[in-house]
Amino acid sequence: MVVISLAAKYRKFENDLAGAIKALLFYLKRPSAYFEVFLVSDDIIRRLNRVFKKKDKATNVLSFPFKDFPHPDKLTRPLGEIYLAPDYIKKHGESLEALVVHGLLHLLGYTHKNRHDRIKMERLEKKLFAKINLV
Repeated sequence: MVVISLAAKYRKFENDLAGAIKALLFYLKRPSAYFEVFLVSDDIIRRLNRVFKKKDKATNVLSFPFKDFPHPDKLTRPLGEIYLAPDYIKKHGESLEALVVHGLLHLLGYTHKNRHDRIKMERLEKKLFAKINLV
């Protein structure tokens, strides 16, 4: 189950985002995964980035995994939260659906902290983009 939380001004993104998430979970073989997606303003994502990542600037996506959340079934345990900033994303010519893929991969443990991890994550992103028609 995925919960999408958004302000009225972002309602126009809901259907496309929900469709991309459904396809993404299907291809990742995680149909019962649980995570939350929040569409927020540039000001809110900047505040989150400053408080949690120590970077005082707006960004496109932030992911917060529930690493230690106890749950008996690893496949259905809550994965975490993804915050997307649609206005920032649009200003920078990026795709909301592509960034939810990126955010979900972070919740699943993928990183881009070093070259090897970045290459691994980017390859999987490209494969998933093709599967859900984001290429």
